[in-house]
Amino acid sequence: MNQMNDNEIKEVLMQRDESFKSLHTKHQEYELRIKEINDKDVKTDMDIVEERNLKKEKLKIKDSMQQYILEFKKNGMP
Repeated sequence: MNQMNDNEIKEVLMQRDESFKSLHTKHQEYELRIKEINDKDVKTDMDIVEERNLKKEKLKIKDSMQQYILEFKKNGMP
């Protein structure tokens, strides 16, 4: 039996599950904002705090997305 890899499962979930799609979109938004902060020549204290908070939130979202993937592997499409 051909098992789907995590990226393939993500694609299926993105197409069929609005909650997962929303998490993925938010994850990308945080990633972009972190990159914007890191691209600055000089970071303010607020930038540093924002970056730290975004990284924490991004990790929480990634963990949630991974739960969806694990659930998919266990039970198939919800």
